[in-house]
Amino acid sequence: MARREFSRNQKEEIIERARNAEGKVACERCGLILKKGTWEIDHIIPEALRPEVDKKAKITIAEGQLLGKDCCHRGEEGKTNKDVSQIAKAKRQYNGANGLKRPKQPIKSPGFPKAEKASKRSSEQPLPPRALYKPAEETSR
Repeated sequence: MARREFSRNQKEEIIERARNAEGKVACERCGLILKKGTWEIDHIIPEALRPEVDKKAKITIAEGQLLGKDCCHRGEEGKTNKDVSQIAKAKRQYNGANGLKRPKQPIKSPGFPKAEKASKRSSEQPLPPRALYKPAEETSR
């Protein structure tokens, strides 16, 4: 199903909702006063994380929010980066649970040649086993 976008009228309603008492547009997350063009309208719950049943319903203004580009939406600690990481994790979990990911396998290679010392050790006769306990005669002396 395609991503649902807000209509022009819905965007206008979200902008009006974000205006403060002075009539200035403020970020709905942190309250920072924003200049014209420094904000974006974003889905509160990312569309990629919504179940397909929710995507069939018509989108409402309650599912959107106005965020400042610099303060809350973009950047290292912004909502977009967090959304991207959550979506990637959800895809990994889905693929793992449904067997879509190949299991990890050891690297198939002939291996490395043995060192000289190691090859000498393997060709020699093994040592006889040690006695775990000394006989009682030797310990009493």
